[in-house]
Amino acid sequence: MSKVLSIVLILISCSVYGQLNNSMFEQRNAISKMDSGALKFNFRMLAFSKNNEYFNKIADGYTLFGYQLNPSISYQPTSNTKIDVGLYVQKDFGNDRYSEILPTFSFNYTFGDVKLIVGTLEGSVSHRLIEPFYDFENALVNRVENGFQFYVENDWIFFDTWLDWQNMLYVGENDQEELTGGLSMRYVLMDKGLKISIPLQAVIKHKGGQIDSNPAPLQTYINSTAGITLEWYRPDNKFLNNLKLDSYYAQYNDQSGVQLRPFENGSGYYVNAEMRSKKGLEVMLSYWRGHEFLSIEGGKLYASESSTFKNPFVIEEIRELLILRIMHNIHIAKNLVISGRFEPYYDLQNSTFEFSHGLYINYNADFYMLKNKANKH
Repeated sequence: MSKVLSIVLILISCSVYGQLNNSMFEQRNAISKMDSGALKFNFRMLAFSKNNEYFNKIADGYTLFGYQLNPSISYQPTSNTKIDVGLYVQKDFGNDRYSEILPTFSFNYTFGDVKLIVGTLEGSVSHRLIEPFYDFENALVNRVENGFQFYVENDWIFFDTWLDWQNMLYVGENDQEELTGGLSMRYVLMDKGLKISIPLQAVIKHKGGQIDSNPAPLQTYINSTAGITLEWYRPDNKFLNNLKLDSYYAQYNDQSGVQLRPFENGSGYYVNAEMRSKKGLEVMLSYWRGHEFLSIEGGKLYASESSTFKNPFVIEEIRELLILRIMHNIHIAKNLVISGRFEPYYDLQNSTFEFSHGLYINYNADFYMLKNKANKH
């Protein structure tokens, strides 16, 4: 235990950032007051390759390799409303067919710093959840969310609450409705060279219904966390311009009428240290210690319950991990970023060393098809 305490103290002394920097993967549907009456073509692309060299009994090793396309057309009928209609396509290499073809639609309405979205959400990694609550791989295999979202962002607060309706239930079906909602919030207490902020997050999953013929009981699961962030930034520094310290206390609660999962309650401590350079290099050191912690949509390595194909019933009451993440983001052109990641980890309970690595190409851009007369040059 003394070794673990030493590791934590080293992390704290380095400054920490509580979640992966996935800003290059976020997909925002921005509204500009100057674009009232404008018609645009929007194009979003993500090409990905992620290889997990895992041989443990909690998380499977596999490779995700393919691309996602989401072309759309948007129209702003007013200065603060936007309608976006498009098509989401996913291709997994090695599969002759497209694995997913979905229509996308969103209605966006803003007032001040507030945005309301109905339809296809600014979801996935855009919620900025910590890795134990949201697995980055979900952005590669299950990205599209539909429902409603209430979103606020300015210099002092990031506030995102949403409901993703995942399975619709009709009368008499032998199925259950399924939905996931959440809250992701960060409030800045101070920002004078040293930024101090308080993050709060919660994810709730519900499966059930009152009009189905399925005998399965209602299920409700909750992940919640609170923490503190310290951030030092020097944009004028030629090499090291950002150091962050984030620590979280996370909880799992089963509020179902009948307990189907192995634990009713669980908890975990999540501490991270990150430094960033102006050249796009980021190094992050993470420590996780979970006790009977189960996640709703989080990273599989953090859970005390196996998600593997060959060892589905393995339970590890305590999960203790030390994770190193080396990330490099190269901005090739405007809106075009190539990202490489190498993520080795050491399992302190099982004394095993494993790793994953990935390469990603992001492109997000929009082009005018019809401009507002006031914006024509």
